[in-house]
Amino acid sequence: MHIEQTQVVKASPEEVFKAYADCEAWPKWQTLFKSVKVTKGDGNTQYLEAEVKFLGRKSSRTEKHVMTPPEQILVEGEAMGITNTTLWKFEPVPEGTRVSAALDAQLPFALKVVGPLVKRQARAALRDWLQSLTKYVEAK
Repeated sequence: MHIEQTQVVKASPEEVFKAYADCEAWPKWQTLFKSVKVTKGDGNTQYLEAEVKFLGRKSSRTEKHVMTPPEQILVEGEAMGITNTTLWKFEPVPEGTRVSAALDAQLPFALKVVGPLVKRQARAALRDWLQSLTKYVEAK
């Protein structure tokens, strides 16, 4: 499953990157992550444990973030048997920053039957995430 979304934020790439990279603050400004804890940091890589609510279910989630400030963050994650990789890019544009997210997810066999539903929900969650990030950064 592949999904791409883009949003322009009226702030510099450095400001947007910093807001995104502050993972433990995510529950303050978006609804997917209920709690986030950075469990390990190693140079430009950090590891997270989180509680998320997706498809109406609460689940634990782990993530690995490889950061290249302020250009991109590569996220590898797993929750509910779904593994995914998302490449977040922060590109300067005259209006501020174009944030793009390209998500690739592998569904376990048991979820392949409801794949279209999962894709629709993931697309909506990614769109909401970008809109929430925009509101959060622009309000600062």
